[in-house]
Amino acid sequence: MRPGLKALVSVLLVALLLWRVDVAEVGRVLAVASPGLMALAGLLFFLMHVLNALKLRVLLPELRAGRLLAYTLVAQLYALVLPGQLAGEAVKAYRLSRDEGQGRGQGEIGGGRIVSAVAFDKVTGIAGLLLLTGGGLALQSARFGDGLLVAVGLVLAGLAAATVLLAWAPARTLLLALLGWRAGPKREAWLLGPLRRFLEAWRDQTRRPGRALLSVAGGIAVQVAAVAGSQALGLAVGIDQPFSVWCAVIGLMSVIVLMPVTVAGIGLREASLVGLLDLVGVPHAQSLALGFGILAFQVMVALLGAVIDLTVLRERRPA
Repeated sequence: MRPGLKALVSVLLVALLLWRVDVAEVGRVLAVASPGLMALAGLLFFLMHVLNALKLRVLLPELRAGRLLAYTLVAQLYALVLPGQLAGEAVKAYRLSRDEGQGRGQGEIGGGRIVSAVAFDKVTGIAGLLLLTGGGLALQSARFGDGLLVAVGLVLAGLAAATVLLAWAPARTLLLALLGWRAGPKREAWLLGPLRRFLEAWRDQTRRPGRALLSVAGGIAVQVAAVAGSQALGLAVGIDQPFSVWCAVIGLMSVIVLMPVTVAGIGLREASLVGLLDLVGVPHAQSLALGFGILAFQVMVALLGAVIDLTVLRERRPA
């Protein structure tokens, strides 16, 4: 989907929500929000990014945690300004492989390993997200039903199957053979060579089950921080629900906004919160206020990422 069309979808979704929900009530909810709880939410949301950096360091132990945190925060900037929620991860993989892989005398192999580590880190992060979401849905099956739990289980199984398949030698050989059919030097240079190094690094990651399990555990910790931050922000705007409900709602919302149909998930995030929290009896005005609050914190992190990109990481850019 083209960026302009995604922007249009975001605008239409937000406009529909503002038409259906009492805007004055949303403003009132935000005006009386607890500053202390909002500050706590901000700390928990920032902790989420710190944990994300530490989680990536499990797969790239030779890189400093502070440097990985800087790239993680910069990725939030690109996730906000570029179409699609996965764009930030793509930029992080590119920037890390360009600035860190090349700079360590590892050449393209080092860059390929970094890109593979970022991708593997994202997969284990989604696995952690799905596990916590499934736990929340299982505890709140009376409110959300069993269908969503089954869907989450199927997605998790598919994710595990894809991870194993990419590490399976016959599958890698078949993929490279299909893409390499009648390939010339140009395709070998820009596609097949990098893909081959990526797949080799992916295989190496799967051969270290201890690291993989630790990365999944890190993904669960990241999601716990995200859910706790959302719960604190929810309490600030008057939404009082059990932690298990927040696990289900924030987890499902996080999966929904991965769909590349809006800019930075704007509109999709707010609509999913209104719909999901409606199942547990939360008024739409409070749900929409929560959605705007989460977006506001994402914008603040993105601005911090911009400052870091223009200052701390400026020296890493190639001349």
